[in-house]
Amino acid sequence: MNPATDDQFERQYFSYVLDRIVPASAVQDPNQLQILSDADFEWWWIIASRTSGLLKVMMKEQATGRDFIGTSPQAQAGGAVFNGINIDNLCGTAAGNASFPLAVPYIMPTTRVYSLYFTDASAAPNTVELVFSGFKLWPRPSQQQRAS
Repeated sequence: MNPATDDQFERQYFSYVLDRIVPASAVQDPNQLQILSDADFEWWWIIASRTSGLLKVMMKEQATGRDFIGTSPQAQAGGAVFNGINIDNLCGTAAGNASFPLAVPYIMPTTRVYSLYFTDASAAPNTVELVFSGFKLWPRPSQQQRAS
């Protein structure tokens, strides 16, 4: 292993799954995803399946208040309500066999809570599965710990 690029973590492939039946015509239906307490999560890909593509999603990190999806004040001029991005624009679909890679992996710390808000325009219940795929980050034991 190259010491210049070694970040001192062992990686275990893992996926966090959010399953939800979004009520018909829901507006910003709230859902939470919490990272387990055993290891930070390095998020690399997002994929979704859904009953209807007439679905928008927003995502927020609770501890920081950081929005992952937003719009400009100009886009909300005239009282328009922003309900997120079309789900198929956020992530690849299972039907299309395409997960959407993040250009830069995002570290989701242990126990961190992420809120996802779904807005449905199909007027029917929408069965959604979002899959956040990546790696659990396990601290690598030091050389001294491994020798003992």
